[in-house]
Order: sequence, then structure tokens, then C-alpha cells
Amino acid sequence: MRNLLLLLIATLALGLGTYLSLGTPALLLRQPPQQTGPSTDQVAALQRQLSDASASDADVQATIRAMVDGLRSRLEAQDGTVEEWDRLVRSYATLEDLDGLRFALDGLLRLKPDDPQALLLAGQAAARAGDRRIAKAYFERLLPLIDPEHPRFEQIKALIQGFDAENGDSLGN
Repeated sequence: MRNLLLLLIATLALGLGTYLSLGTPALLLRQPPQQTGPSTDQVAALQRQLSDASASDADVQATIRAMVDGLRSRLEAQDGTVEEWDRLVRSYATLEDLDGLRFALDGLLRLKPDDPQALLLAGQAAARAGDRRIAKAYFERLLPLIDPEHPRFEQIKALIQGFDAENGDSLGN
């Protein structure tokens, strides 16, 4: 028992000596820093920022709209690249501007007529706008570009057949 007590004291002394030489003993004597919350000025500033958020959201939306309108004006005046038209498509889709989206898709499809994603979006936009004849034409252009084994193939084919059945004919096809 005495040997066990001496071993325990030696271990503690060795551990303490190691900590004092390699560790940071000053941390044992220092008081922990006081945790404080935000000051009343900080809380008031945050409340002002939150109340101004709706006004700044409108400013951000106006800035985005101006940038999109600027890109559209430039693309209307001169031919743009596929990347620029694609950017305009994504911008109008984000803004949920159906007329702008249809314009941008038409421009993109002039440069890249066999783009499956653009054809799908154009068909969906035309259908949403109620122009089922145009939607059908886009989907008919899309169908040969899709692998017949892909699940979308049957969905697009059913849409086209639904347009035909709805009109009682094949719309002149």
C-alpha cells in the first residue's frame, strides 16, 4: 500500500512538473473573461438594419432588373453569344418573368436550335402562357433529341399526344 501511495505521489509530481515546464500555468491563476451580450447600441443598430432590409431588398431587385434590362437591350441591338443568351434565360427564370423568359429562349434557340434544355423550357413557358400550339412544336423538336430509354421521352411523347387529342387533330402535322 505504501508503494502505491509513493507511486501516486510521484506520478502527480511528474505530471505537475511537466505541465509547469511545457504548459501554460498562468491560465490556472487568471480569471476567465466575463461573457457579455451586445450593447444597447449594437442592438439598436441591428434593429435599424433589419427595418431597412425591406427597402434594401427593393433596391437590390431594382438593380438586378436594370442589369437584366441592359443585357436584353444589348442583345436586341446586336447578336450575343450563347453564354449571354443563356445568362439572360437564367436571369428571367430567376425573376419569374415569363415574357422575358420566352424572349431569351427564342434568342438562345436561334443560336443553338438543338439545345434540349432550352427546348424543354421553351415548351413549358409556351404551355404556361397558354400557347399550346407553340408548346407542342417545341416538344416535337425536343423528342428526337432525347434517348428513347430516358423517362422524359415518354413524358414528352404523352404531352404531344395530349395536345393532339385536345385539339382533335395533329395541328396540321
